[in-house]
Amino acid sequence: MVLLNVFGPSVTLADIYIDLSQADEISISNNELSRAFAIKIEEPAAQFQPTTTVIFNGASKINAESQINKYQLPYHDEVLLAAKATALSPALIHAIIATESKHNARARSHKGAVGLMQLMPATASRFKVKNKHDPQQNILAGSQYLRELLMQFNGDLKLSLAAYNAGPGAVIKYQHKIPPYKETRDYVPKVLKYYRQYS
Repeated sequence: MVLLNVFGPSVTLADIYIDLSQADEISISNNELSRAFAIKIEEPAAQFQPTTTVIFNGASKINAESQINKYQLPYHDEVLLAAKATALSPALIHAIIATESKHNARARSHKGAVGLMQLMPATASRFKVKNKHDPQQNILAGSQYLRELLMQFNGDLKLSLAAYNAGPGAVIKYQHKIPPYKETRDYVPKVLKYYRQYS
């Protein structure tokens, strides 16, 4: 199980030291190094308290799959492949698909977003999607993008979903809060509702 790093008042923060004195290997430690060739990475202090966090966990996969299967959702095999590749919950991926496109692989928005997870052209290009309408490629790229956002926002699911909808720049602009856009304010609870339903 891998837990995204979420900083809270009960978590002890630690600096990381990397020893570069050896040419053929590096040594990483949380103990201070006195060698000249060392890099210190200071652990940042918490800037905000996430209200919802995501745990990347494969241990509960069977339960999650059995819960989703009762809905007989389309493209479930493709979702499972993307979930395995990104360590995301299949229920979360399905929740975004349901919100973005209602599981319609040919969906296209007026802004140019395409496919099941409504990939924008720049996102599709960054994740090397050759055919945005191909369900497997589309779901994998969308899941990779969500995983990236979760890492950027310290596992805060609400902020990551807001960033998926409005862009990470908008979340940062509004000081790590959900941007005051009606579409985004409606989008986040809608995804979370599906997520709870499929979990």
